[in-house]
Amino acid sequence: MKSPTIKLLYIVVWSVSGKLNDQNPITSDVYSQSKVRVMQDGHQDPIPSDVFNQSKVYVMQDGRHLPEYHGYERPCPDAEHIAPCVCTYDSVYNAMDLNCSAVESEEQLKQIFKADFPFKNFNHFDINLNNNIKVLEVGVFNGISFEIIHMSSNNLSVIESQAFNSCYETATEINLWENMITSFPFDDVSLFPKLSYFRLSINWFQSMIPADAFHGLTALEHLDLCCNFGDIVGTFQDLPSLQSIYLSYNSLTTIPAHFIKTGSSDLSYIILDHNDIVSVEPGAFDIVYGLAITMGYNSLSTLDEATWRPYLEVGGVLLAEANPLVCGCDIAWLYGEDQLLLQIGNDATCSDGENLRDLDPKIFDLC
Repeated sequence: MKSPTIKLLYIVVWSVSGKLNDQNPITSDVYSQSKVRVMQDGHQDPIPSDVFNQSKVYVMQDGRHLPEYHGYERPCPDAEHIAPCVCTYDSVYNAMDLNCSAVESEEQLKQIFKADFPFKNFNHFDINLNNNIKVLEVGVFNGISFEIIHMSSNNLSVIESQAFNSCYETATEINLWENMITSFPFDDVSLFPKLSYFRLSINWFQSMIPADAFHGLTALEHLDLCCNFGDIVGTFQDLPSLQSIYLSYNSLTTIPAHFIKTGSSDLSYIILDHNDIVSVEPGAFDIVYGLAITMGYNSLSTLDEATWRPYLEVGGVLLAEANPLVCGCDIAWLYGEDQLLLQIGNDATCSDGENLRDLDPKIFDLC
């Protein structure tokens, strides 16, 4: 999005005061003025009168698309019509953003989106540190779309089904960190084909969090469901671009087979600290070179060979501090000639506090 602008395959030139890079703001009558399109060979084609009621896409030589408001000095709606929301435009990065952190009520937010928006596709939307919006209602954005949605540190408690329906095809990031959310439309998650970053951490879910809701999100790279103290049910599968998943501070007690089987070769982190996990079944995770799994501050009494050997043998790292490990013959496999103990974090200890790295391997000779 922020790469330098290169030559357009074609450009649109206004024949009167509404031309590109004009210093005057766009007005409602500019669309009725004469318009021509300059082609690469220099000839001019008239643009149909209804073309500016349609979606406009500017295609670059590298195939990248610029937003329809590219080249306008002030493409934002009139400031007084959307106050206290604030629209800003960065002409260097071709990014139009909307910040509604000062909005005073849910009704006011709905009325703002009924204003005249010359362009309906925004880059960034923010509502942060706001105590007034508790419910995000269906249709609240009234057809306005965003690529990045940040609504953090609010009193937001309910997000209705289809509240983000205008953003299904555009959203790449959704950050709902540190709200009061108890109800979220997980059935809608699969409708975001471009979603690469999803953060729903530090909320107050009173019902189960369905892992299955994320199946098939092929663009998803980072998933953060940390700190909800909720029950996560189902499995995380068919996420071929996933790089990290954060599931700490929830109510997980057992990790079943195929729990995180994304099919991603880029998976780098699985964070499961601060749950109450007592067991991990074999085949629970993707087997990926260099994958780091954190299991600190859980209730593991053993590190089962069938579960962990396949993962460690391909260069995985397990961090398991603050677990009540018994340290009997069940962990003797870590002290073999392949020295897999080296891939267990330095802070893993037995239930008596002795570090696994300080144990004398000879105590396992009779195992």
